[in-house]
Amino acid sequence: MSTVDILDKLGFIYSDALIEVIGTVSGIRLKVSSRDADNNFDDITGSMYLNGKKSGMLFVTAKESDVRVLCSYMTGTDLQDVTAAEVDDTMCELVNMTAGNAKLRLTDTDYIFSLLQPFVIKGKSVSIVTKSITKVEAGTLSNGEISIRFKVVY
Repeated sequence: MSTVDILDKLGFIYSDALIEVIGTVSGIRLKVSSRDADNNFDDITGSMYLNGKKSGMLFVTAKESDVRVLCSYMTGTDLQDVTAAEVDDTMCELVNMTAGNAKLRLTDTDYIFSLLQPFVIKGKSVSIVTKSITKVEAGTLSNGEISIRFKVVY
């Protein structure tokens, strides 16, 4: 795949990776419900710096209640017993597995990167500002019950 093809499809690569990861680990099937590049964040955001020849950032953001549902499905824990620490861990795992899945899809391209430590940002009053011109691929995945948003900035 050429660099131009990759640039046109990068958002789809990450959204497909996230859909596959969530479906595999929780059995919950999501689909792309919108493609938007807003700068809004939800209650909890998982992130990872994508370090490579072409660098960027991956963000996965959701309402805490939706991450609790995912955690419950992933671990078999009753929804009311899911702890705040488990919610944070779930978000970190989603980011880590999505980045790993995307890395496999981007093998032999300029967009191959090292997996780095994922981290969680909490709160809606988050804004990501960069000094240089960047491209943002973003979208919302949902099934009518839960919603997860992703952003790839590069």
